[in-house]
Amino acid sequence: MAKKFLKKFLKWTGISLILIIIALIVIPIFFKDQIKEIVIDEVNKTLNAELSLEDFDLTFISTFPRMTVVLNGAKLQGKDDFKDVTLMDIKELKAHVGFWDVVSGDQISIKSIEVDQPIIDVRVLQDGKANYDIMKPDSVKTEEELEEPSNFKLSLQDYSIKNGQIKYSDDSYNMHANLVNLNHSGKGDLTADVIDFVTQTSIDSLSVDYDGIDYLSEVKTNADVNLLMEFSDKSSKFTLKENKIDLNAFSFSVDGFYNMLQGYDDMDLNLNAKETSFKDLLSLIPTFYQSGYESMVSKGKLTINGLVKGQMDDKRMPGWDFGLIVKNGSVKYPDLPGSISNIQVDAGSKFVGGEDLNKMTADVKSFHANFGKNTIDGNLALRTLMSDPFIQSKIVANVDLSTLEEFVPMSEGEKYDGILDADVEVKGKMSDLDKEDYEAFTAKGNLTISDMLYASKDVPDDVNIKKMGFDFSPEHLALTEMNAKVGKSDFQADGKIENYLGYLLRDDKLEGAFNFSSSYLDLDALMPASETSESTEATTPAPETSASATATEYILIPENVDFVLNTDIKKARYNGIDVSNISGGVGLKNEIATLDNLSLNAMGGTIGLKGSYNTQNHTKPVVDFAYSLKKIDIQELAQNFITVEKLAPITKYAQGQISSDFDMKTGITPDFAPILSSISCIGDISSSSISLEGFDLFNKIADKTKLKSFDNQTLKNFYTNFKVKDGKVELDPFDLKLGSIPSKVSGYSTLDRNLNYDMALNVPKEQIPAEMIKVVEDAMSKLQALSPKLDVGSLPDMIPVNVKVEGFYKNPKITTDFKEQILKATGDFKEDLINSVKETVKDSVTTIINDKVDEVKEDFAAKKKEIMDKAQVEANKVKAQAKKAADAVRSEADKQAADLIAEAGNNPLKKKAAEIAAKKLKDEAEKKAQKIEQEGNTKADAIMKKAQEQADKVGN
Repeated sequence: MAKKFLKKFLKWTGISLILIIIALIVIPIFFKDQIKEIVIDEVNKTLNAELSLEDFDLTFISTFPRMTVVLNGAKLQGKDDFKDVTLMDIKELKAHVGFWDVVSGDQISIKSIEVDQPIIDVRVLQDGKANYDIMKPDSVKTEEELEEPSNFKLSLQDYSIKNGQIKYSDDSYNMHANLVNLNHSGKGDLTADVIDFVTQTSIDSLSVDYDGIDYLSEVKTNADVNLLMEFSDKSSKFTLKENKIDLNAFSFSVDGFYNMLQGYDDMDLNLNAKETSFKDLLSLIPTFYQSGYESMVSKGKLTINGLVKGQMDDKRMPGWDFGLIVKNGSVKYPDLPGSISNIQVDAGSKFVGGEDLNKMTADVKSFHANFGKNTIDGNLALRTLMSDPFIQSKIVANVDLSTLEEFVPMSEGEKYDGILDADVEVKGKMSDLDKEDYEAFTAKGNLTISDMLYASKDVPDDVNIKKMGFDFSPEHLALTEMNAKVGKSDFQADGKIENYLGYLLRDDKLEGAFNFSSSYLDLDALMPASETSESTEATTPAPETSASATATEYILIPENVDFVLNTDIKKARYNGIDVSNISGGVGLKNEIATLDNLSLNAMGGTIGLKGSYNTQNHTKPVVDFAYSLKKIDIQELAQNFITVEKLAPITKYAQGQISSDFDMKTGITPDFAPILSSISCIGDISSSSISLEGFDLFNKIADKTKLKSFDNQTLKNFYTNFKVKDGKVELDPFDLKLGSIPSKVSGYSTLDRNLNYDMALNVPKEQIPAEMIKVVEDAMSKLQALSPKLDVGSLPDMIPVNVKVEGFYKNPKITTDFKEQILKATGDFKEDLINSVKETVKDSVTTIINDKVDEVKEDFAAKKKEIMDKAQVEANKVKAQAKKAADAVRSEADKQAADLIAEAGNNPLKKKAAEIAAKKLKDEAEKKAQKIEQEGNTKADAIMKKAQEQADKVGN
């Protein structure tokens, strides 16, 4: 009996197991799309971003006892300020989860994640808002999202990233990074209190810049870093174990620990670069590493030290000691005749730690190098940087640029010539400059460049600087002279920069005034425009191109400068337009560039311009300009500025000159094209004569009205006001003569070139076709015979006709009331007949109901009050029951939240997760409680509403 039972048990158990396995194989196949939608919906519930997937797969056979979720073509698209930014675009993402978690239906733990070929674009705006901060706060979640907790839990044991491309742009700190082909992996039980964490990282190219300075440029990076992570209630300690970091050929490791304690952090970190050579250090300099580095021979003794030790909190900083010493260094390329020799460097920075950062020092005690007969010498000392910065520095250089090719390999076509001379000395305290005690502060010397030539295959024209000189003084840095030529362009400049030392040492505002002049400036050659293809011959409206269509970034005006540039340019070429006599002022201040009464001659007339380019919002710069155009050729204007043709499509068919004064405000794309939907403009336009040729609209009006052809019209003494707002170009009514027919035109066109215009024509009798006149006159004589009392009269000399033009400008719809207006002109017989009928029936109906209403009013009022009083008692009872149920939900959630935190233990990850879960639990309970109360209030309101309806029916 027992054997028989055991046999049956094993049989059915085996069958059940087989069925489960078959089901797990079949379900992903037959329900693939449904599972895909569940994954997308589940993720989108928690994110302020939009997840999309190209494909989805689910396997478990090859990875048993783990089940693998595979997402192909996963993309996270930003919203709101980041709607045009794709945060992540991942070719493939694999998440390994517990097999039995899926089978049981309980919360699914994610054990491992593999990310293949992700493209990541991280943006941080100036106000600190980041596109990676995408977790939805509970305050914006829907009730459904709050009521349904996530079925997934992160319990990582390992993760990896393969061939990742990452861009990081932080406008709040002016910091940028670019990682090309990132490969990274991490392994360790992230749910434990003590974790041995092993990571491996490789990056083909790493670039980092901060505040305009390139700290790493296309550096090949490898890092193997092992950490011991220890978590307790009072601390989170990270101890560096075996590790090695390679930046190009520069190799180092870091020893020590970083401990996060309650109220402060404690650290003791040491840089170890004992085995690094001088040549390894030079690999971080692109000039050396990217041109013959392997064959380069370098000598010299290198010493590098780095230490960070102490405590850090809101007031205190840890101490540090960094140093770099190069003794008797040299660099020699086998294929070049010269060598860079006698390289001496002694630089470093120290701080004892604590609150007083005035004790920090920064020194370059010596910097020296010989390039044959060329020499460079320099030193620098900085003290009391926080309160009263002290600087002492001297730079002496004499370099024949034509000899550089003897010491450093040049790219193909690259060439230098000219002489660089510098002898500058600075010594003193900023407080002396603040007091204008210039005798106590030393700043003297000059820097000059003479007969300089720079040529490269990357630059279309050679750069020639005949002379450029700077003079240093405590008061200012003077550009005494600049005389340069690039291709056909020449320019001269001089000016002064005030407060240059305060800007360097304290980030004070940098002020300056310059004069710029040129006899010819070819801006098309100096700043080649990006190639764009835009057809203006479309037969249907084209959608507006968004700013994200270009790969460029906005040109931002610096915040901490106040510059004024006075210009005098005799001739220039811009965007294919020949321009002359450019004069006026350009200002840079508070992240705004302003044009002050800029004037120029172009397109057959004169242009005046003043206004601003405001970049205070780094993601949405705004242009706000006032224009004054005088006698500008219409065809040149339309051909060179696509915006003009979109604002007024008729300009394509117009000949003549126009004048216009207008103010325009608009957002722009990174390549300075206006965002059409944002344009706001008001102004006027006038011309003594405009001829219109080939504009088929007039012929279509002639065809519709059966009038003579309106081809090739001329507008004399044309004038109107216009405004652009909400995508519409609205014109004030203006006079237009169609052939010999006078008309009044009003209406608007849209920026996608749709028309909506009304034309009021006064058509002379002789312009009406003869056959139409005969038909009307025959009708008039018949009407006169039938109704001899009606004074019809003869057809007048002028007929008012209304024409409506609407639709896309290439093929608009045209309607007219020509026939109705002719009939109306015969004596308004239609209106007379209608009025006659109205007069006949006007007094045919009288009203007789007003007599007995007051007799029942008091009875109705008493009945209404009784209905409303009973309803109020019932509504109050419903609200009280809802309040009691809601309070019970809140109380139970508080209890469960306390239990979760108590069960978390000392692991800070578990504890943090418990705190998040507890908060979410309480938030969900509060939402549920509020929903109960709201439902009670809704029911109560419904009771009162129904009672009011019943009361309103009383007496009706």
